[in-house]
Amino acid sequence: MMNRKIALIPIDARPVTRELPKQIAKIGGWEVLLPEKEMLGFLKRPGNIKSLSEWLLKVAPQVDGFVLSTDMLAYGGLVPSRINTEELQVILKRLELILHLKKTYPEKPIMAFSATMRISNNYVNEEEKEYWKDYGEEIWQYSYHTHRFVRTECEDSKTTVERLSAVIPTNILQDYLQTRERNFQVNLSLLDQVENGTLDVLVFPQDDTSEYGLNIEEQERLTDYVRKRQLSSKVFIYPGADEVANTLISRLIYTLENVEPPSFFPFYSGETGSHVHAMYEDRPICESVKGQIYAFGSYTVDNASDADIVFAVNVPGKRQGDLALQKFLGEVDTSHRNIGEWISRILHYVKRKKLVGIADVAYANGADPSMLPSLLDKVNLSTLCGFGAWNTAGNTLGTVVAQSAMVYLQKAKPSVPFEDVQARMEQQMVLRLLDDYLYQTIVRQQVRKAVKTDTISDETLLQEVTARFHEEAKVFLEKYSLTYEINDIYLPWNRTFEIGICLEEKGAN
Repeated sequence: MMNRKIALIPIDARPVTRELPKQIAKIGGWEVLLPEKEMLGFLKRPGNIKSLSEWLLKVAPQVDGFVLSTDMLAYGGLVPSRINTEELQVILKRLELILHLKKTYPEKPIMAFSATMRISNNYVNEEEKEYWKDYGEEIWQYSYHTHRFVRTECEDSKTTVERLSAVIPTNILQDYLQTRERNFQVNLSLLDQVENGTLDVLVFPQDDTSEYGLNIEEQERLTDYVRKRQLSSKVFIYPGADEVANTLISRLIYTLENVEPPSFFPFYSGETGSHVHAMYEDRPICESVKGQIYAFGSYTVDNASDADIVFAVNVPGKRQGDLALQKFLGEVDTSHRNIGEWISRILHYVKRKKLVGIADVAYANGADPSMLPSLLDKVNLSTLCGFGAWNTAGNTLGTVVAQSAMVYLQKAKPSVPFEDVQARMEQQMVLRLLDDYLYQTIVRQQVRKAVKTDTISDETLLQEVTARFHEEAKVFLEKYSLTYEINDIYLPWNRTFEIGICLEEKGAN
């Protein structure tokens, strides 16, 4: 008999990586057990790997399966994986814990994920090694043009690499390349764990990527290994990172419930936009949609009548914008898309009792301000099975796939009253609207214009965010008759990039 519990080791302690998977699983009637926040580190400070290993062994008898961030188990988190200086053998020794789990509980599935190390195109070293503040853009260009020359034999790229090799100090470039190679060898060792049956599913998400780069070269090498070892049904490589726990939690639940995953029919607010390459990704949005759905364990179909879930994707007109960086904003809301017609189609499917999830990827780092008010004026949240609009396209897409899958599960194999499912899903969507739209699209921009966020104290920054957020949230919740109250908000990493929101329905015990 199942306990309906899963153990999750997240990549860090932020709300979207730690709390969100738990909230999504709850929609489907499952509980996710999580280590305490204090064990998971803080930004560059790594998590307590020893304590996490002990926690995992302690809860293992209680759960039906595991979803594990190997970046946390090996390095202490996603950010520490980029700055860790330990030897390969030390890292590999830590991952022997997974083999021990499988030997002890061979009947319990283990699904894991390990990010392909990203390459940031800036001088911000908040999540990188210290030398990124001096050579970050140069290292990115070195990476980009090294791979571009390999792929295209472009002489300009070869010249650029030679020039940058002289600009970047030898010891810094060597350290960077050695870190990448060590992390790549760790990922190769995880393929061994898939091949010998220790890992049931493995995801290599590509965190912040582009068309060329050493990370893409590594992805190509991993893809080649996967193909040669015939592991393509168990190993998935695609753009994403922070949402992967949502994907694997939902996939594991379907495996444990022994339910056939739902099929998806994606449709877009613009045909041109569906083929746009999202920022920080290496492929068209329509291919990212398929990649996220396939990683969950399902596939797309060509019409709504054959689909279990209708997947409504809001795309940019010509180019995806970035609300955080305030880039390419004028290329989103163009004549290459039709929001009104797209919303009318959503209403059409809702009226015909189809499950509809909405993924808003018109912008990175926030929801579409020209679309959301129209959507909320015409579509009742309680009729939807998913919504997301946060960070990268992959983060949003994977989250909405997982949300929608949990709602479908309770129709296919009910374990709780469907009214409870709808209530949980509505609260999840309100939380995403408050975070992805109200905060990321509106309040975050207000704060960044009003204060110098890089010079004020953490306390002053939180006060500024809190005051503006509560003011906007009061108006928003009243306007749309959303009966929820905000108990608390916080800045998980003392910066404006992400926010934590404690939300409760009014009158709830």
